[in-house]
Amino acid sequence: MEEQVIERLMQIDDRAVEISTDREKQLAEMERRYKEEEQKMIRDFSKMIEDETHKTVQSIMQQAEEEVKNINARTEKILERMEQDFERTCKDMAGEILKRIFDIKREAHG
Repeated sequence: MEEQVIERLMQIDDRAVEISTDREKQLAEMERRYKEEEQKMIRDFSKMIEDETHKTVQSIMQQAEEEVKNINARTEKILERMEQDFERTCKDMAGEILKRIFDIKREAHG
């Protein structure tokens, strides 16, 4: 009877070792899958961040280009206005110089 009990205990111990080994294998497999999933999530998030960063940079670049165009257009208008003012001033000065020349000649002859 004692032998049967010892044999039964040995069977139970063998079974416990099998179960423990199986659990360790299952835990190792679960850990491997977890790490794979974690790496996949990291890659996915990195890609999302990269895509969003690219979109943001593109948007900023487009806004900057539009602002540069607006500044250039305003600058061109200002330069045109300054050129017109300069030409008008030159004409006014030329007219004033001619008027003075004629005034001087009239005074000298007159």
